[in-house]
Amino acid sequence: MSNLSGSEDASPRGSVEGLVLLVVAVVLGVGTAVGLAAWSAEPRALALSDSGRQESLGVPRSSSGLVATTENRGQVLFGRYCDSCHPGGEEGRGVSLATLEFRRDFQTQTQVAQVVRDGTCKMPAYNRFLLADGDLSEMAKFVLSHAEAATREDPSPPLPPLDGAGILDKKCNNCHATIEPHLDPRDVQILFALNDMAKCAGLTTDQRNVLRAYLLAQQSQR
Repeated sequence: MSNLSGSEDASPRGSVEGLVLLVVAVVLGVGTAVGLAAWSAEPRALALSDSGRQESLGVPRSSSGLVATTENRGQVLFGRYCDSCHPGGEEGRGVSLATLEFRRDFQTQTQVAQVVRDGTCKMPAYNRFLLADGDLSEMAKFVLSHAEAATREDPSPPLPPLDGAGILDKKCNNCHATIEPHLDPRDVQILFALNDMAKCAGLTTDQRNVLRAYLLAQQSQR
């Protein structure tokens, strides 16, 4: 009798345990299927959200409808990253890239790449997560060729490089003429802020060095 009774008691318990195992298996199966579906969809989701993520980082949306080839890759990249602020290389929310002033200030791909990487007070910085080195090189090459073509027919003579006083006046005090403080070259504090000022104004390395030498000369005469 005791064995029979034990068998009768074990049967309901075994059914409950089996039911629990079945429910757990179903839940795990559904969870696995959902996880696999989400994983397979992740690259597409990232691709679809890429432009939104770039905008959240201050990067304008692409406005180029061209298909990239070996010959026009720089132009396509310019349309993707730059055209919304420099439409057709002209002035928009950003400055014109087709002027004698631009050709004076940016004569090499390295100089163009520097300002793209660093950004300015009015332009977002493009790090390597947003723009690969190879793509930046192609884009800088296009920018320089575009500037050269746009100014080729201009009868004006090439502009000479800016000296220190000209850099301070045209690159720094052009903004500080309307905001405080106006920059006095005899103020030693300018030297401490020079690197930040140079980045904000989009100075090339050569221009920053020329400005530094000018400021040191002015302050030595105090």
